[in-house]
Amino acid sequence: MKKFQFRLEQVLQQKITIEERALMEQAKAQQECLQCEQELHITQDKLEQTINYTPDIVRPGEQLQSLLYLEHLKQTLNRQTKFLQRAQEILQLRRETVLNARRERMVLEKLKENKLQEYKECQLYLEQKEIDELATIGFNRINY
Repeated sequence: MKKFQFRLEQVLQQKITIEERALMEQAKAQQECLQCEQELHITQDKLEQTINYTPDIVRPGEQLQSLLYLEHLKQTLNRQTKFLQRAQEILQLRRETVLNARRERMVLEKLKENKLQEYKECQLYLEQKEIDELATIGFNRINY
């Protein structure tokens, strides 16, 4: 009997590789998103500390520096918020890519399973047919 061979095995392996790459890209995007969130929280903490510290400043020069620093932190906060939103969008795209790659792989795996089942059924049928022929030959020898 010949061994089962799935004709689309190379395509299936390629789909598995694509899915693995997509998972790696998703992990990178998730890391980037976490990093943006951490930077945003750090800036928010600095902003709160500066706001809490500003009323205690007496000198006009220090007050001016504090206001400039507050403005800088607000701009940084806005910029980091935009970066975070973009990172979240990229992460969502990567998730969709992973889901699509997984679906394609699963379709091919299901096809492979079906073909294997058909192969086994065909082999069982051929084996049963061969046994029946041997039994018939044996029966004919005994009776003649």
